Amino acid sequence: MSDKFIFHNARIKSKENKLLGTQQLQRLAESSSVAELAKALGEFGFGSAAQGEGVGIDALIEAEEREALALLREFNVDGELDALLIEADYLNLKSLIKAAFTGNKSPVLGAEGKCMVEELRAGVEGGGSLRPEMEGVVRAVERMAQDGRLTPHGIDCAADRAYFADAAQCSKRNAVVREYMTYRADACNISSFLRCKRAGLGEKLLRENLVGGGTLGEDFFLSAYELPVEAFYEKCSYTPYRRLTERAAEGGAVALEVERDNALLAFWRERREDMFSCAPVAGYYFGKLAEIKAVKLLYAGVKNGVQPAVIKERMRDVYGA
Repeated sequence: MSDKFIFHNARIKSKENKLLGTQQLQRLAESSSVAELAKALGEFGFGSAAQGEGVGIDALIEAEEREALALLREFNVDGELDALLIEADYLNLKSLIKAAFTGNKSPVLGAEGKCMVEELRAGVEGGGSLRPEMEGVVRAVERMAQDGRLTPHGIDCAADRAYFADAAQCSKRNAVVREYMTYRADACNISSFLRCKRAGLGEKLLRENLVGGGTLGEDFFLSAYELPVEAFYEKCSYTPYRRLTERAAEGGAVALEVERDNALLAFWRERREDMFSCAPVAGYYFGKLAEIKAVKLLYAGVKNGVQPAVIKERMRDVYGA
């Protein structure tokens, strides 16, 4: 048993109480205007690192995203959380590749994980080195462009497959992270299977959407693709993902996505008291991401006058009380 995370976990415990809980989110949901929502967020301390007077909610959200990744970087003992950090880099890689092929000089980029944005930009433009899996994405995109079959979705699929392969290698350093990434890969593939089947896409497109790193192999999905969707649900009932597909059968795509996100957050919540593992650190990080996602949803709802029932349907669980 290692004690390498004990100090960091003790610090995390002091931060957990500052996460937004259900009562605070309920107050945010009752905001009658964006100004009222911004005021409430300020009172809760959300986005306190944002600079300047009267900054908008977008700036508050960006500040929280930067802080969350900065904390994960700081607490990344011996690279054991690399699999979680590099996801932000792959999101930026997607944006930079799309920008390179469309001539967009100002792509929208997120916070940095392990890689500086300029390092990624240089690698995409051929003037620097990238992680091997990222380099593979760039080469794959170049081949798609040469063959005249380059699409934004193709870039996303190539980057997603590379991320899960990269994360699978990184997660070998930590058993808890490895278990999480395995569940996530399977859940991602279940979602892709149902999305492709609903859209009536061919088997080739399903293959492109599947990622590695899970316990359910490609054959598990391909063998059920031509069967009625009920047969797939039955097949999944003998796996750890029974509840996931039950929710999909009951409520469709939205219900599936909500159940998936809640299950992934619950994975960390159930381990938050294990002070000898990375779980409290990772749990706080994903709790912060769940909080940010909730704020984004509420902001969009208030801004666009969305009915509360529609917002409630899409709300996920939160990590806080």
